[in-house]
Amino acid sequence: MDAFYRSLKQKGFEGDIDTSDETRQFYSHDASLFELVPQVVVSPRNTQDLERLVSAVTDCRGDIPGLSLTARSAGTDMSGGAINDSVIVNFRKYFTKIGNVTEHTAHVQPGVLYKDFEVETLKHHALMPTYPASRDLASVGGLVNNNSGGEKSLEYGKTQNFVSELKVVFSDGLERTVKPLTKAELDKKMRQKDFEGQLYTRLFRLLDDNYDLIKAAKPRVSKNSAGYYLWDVWNRETGLFDLTQLICGAQGTLGFVSDIRFKLVKARPHSGLLVLFLRGM
Repeated sequence: MDAFYRSLKQKGFEGDIDTSDETRQFYSHDASLFELVPQVVVSPRNTQDLERLVSAVTDCRGDIPGLSLTARSAGTDMSGGAINDSVIVNFRKYFTKIGNVTEHTAHVQPGVLYKDFEVETLKHHALMPTYPASRDLASVGGLVNNNSGGEKSLEYGKTQNFVSELKVVFSDGLERTVKPLTKAELDKKMRQKDFEGQLYTRLFRLLDDNYDLIKAAKPRVSKNSAGYYLWDVWNRETGLFDLTQLICGAQGTLGFVSDIRFKLVKARPHSGLLVLFLRGM
């Protein structure tokens, strides 16, 4: 891993690099039953550090087999998505800013805990309603990357319904804004002669050429947090192409979410719980 550390230093990485046994053991678990001890835990200070991390992995992967990055915030994931045996990227330490919050929208970084975020939204009598059962422990980055849904999911659906814009660091090591695009905006993207243009072109061709097949493959279930929702990205009827729908639920495998803009709903002043006891089914 020395070559990786040297590469980070040469690129100006400003965050923390921790190889201590104590830290590695702590980050070898999430809320799942799995255990994988990472070689190192890094805590990027800013978006530039995320870009440096991705670039360094690209440079060193040929010399270090198995070198990879796994994003982690609060680590409440129950499927093992927040652990690996290579590099853990810790968002909880520095990506913790809550930006502008109104009664309809909120701007926040992925390392913010949902419970702290909710304190701010409730000041505006607003709520991001797709919080999971682990609302007191989970981060908002985890909500997006796991496409969370909890006690209010039957009414409001999952987190993907409330993401209006994301900033994502892709595999080319650059941060880009991801949001719903009109067909005209999509065409402009596809004319770009760069990684982003190629990404939009290849994905659009895949979705449009196989439109009916992909739409028919959508699971007919009330809740699906398995990720890779290809059927929700391109809609011929509305003319909207929304890459946020693919990022949500992908657990950081398609890119690192560095910034989030949510849509909010009005918080109800009262709530109640009804418990039913059944003699039989």
